Amino acid sequence: MLRTHKNIFFLAVIVAVVAVSTIATFFFLRGNKIEYDASVPRGEESQQALDPDIYHAPAAAYPRGLSLIFLADGYLSWNEFDRDTDTMLRALKSTEPWSSYKRYNIYRILPKETGLCSVETANERKPVLRCAPGKINAYLGNLTTGPFKLVVLSRRDFQSWANVVRLTDSGIFMSVPRSPQGVADEGATGVLFLHLVGHAFGLKDEEIFPVAKAHSAVMRPDGPNCAPDKETAKVWWGDLIGAEPAVGYFKGCSGNRDYIKPTEHSLMNLGNFSLDALTYGPVSEEYLSKVLRYCFAEKLPDISDDPNFFAQYQELAVCAQ
Repeated sequence: MLRTHKNIFFLAVIVAVVAVSTIATFFFLRGNKIEYDASVPRGEESQQALDPDIYHAPAAAYPRGLSLIFLADGYLSWNEFDRDTDTMLRALKSTEPWSSYKRYNIYRILPKETGLCSVETANERKPVLRCAPGKINAYLGNLTTGPFKLVVLSRRDFQSWANVVRLTDSGIFMSVPRSPQGVADEGATGVLFLHLVGHAFGLKDEEIFPVAKAHSAVMRPDGPNCAPDKETAKVWWGDLIGAEPAVGYFKGCSGNRDYIKPTEHSLMNLGNFSLDALTYGPVSEEYLSKVLRYCFAEKLPDISDDPNFFAQYQELAVCAQ
């Protein structure tokens, strides 16, 4: 599933907005599918046998916790890699629903070898990063973890992108040619990262000019924040109309002017960025909260707890009993 993302113009817009806003108080943070071995135990596992020069991992992981695996591409030292990883995590943990969630398993990998990834331009609208799955899995295979999101932070210059999935192990590939300099630069980087994290859990673009291939999952109006028509939108989030002032029926999402989105501005709309966009919006936030509660919490839910949700997002039924 392919997701290329946002050109330099959009990043310039974000930086300009951030520089003149109060975002400083907001936060100080196709590819080849990466698989995990389902036969590996997923309990509270010790990571003490890992080479500390390559891996930084929690001594013990939360069972059913959300595992984020940050992998360095082109970084020369732990200091610079840690700095950029911390920038991403600050943004994440300052934004709902991520800020209310506490069961993170954070892994950091600084490979000794080079050439794990490369920038490709053939058959692409923009330069994107591609990573060799065999080489990446050689590092991931040393970790004991359940479902995860791999975050590749790369010093190469390319179009940042993310797999558009809900639960499946997937990747976020972020171009960081140099570490963010100052609050404004950190803010812009954090906004882009949050946008890509949204894609990694199934959120769609709330804009009409996404840079993605036509067959990409990001183009399908299958919810939660992009509906094929207003009647469907009413079923999905009509109960929030009036209760949430920001929620309505706005045209234009997933690359189609006629599709319906729930909010005019949000983190999933970088093409029309606004200070009102420092959240995912009520509809997406509610969806993400449920994903965390049902799939990454200690208590195993029952499908009967939220039958409509599991009926709409059947791939998440594996999280329940």
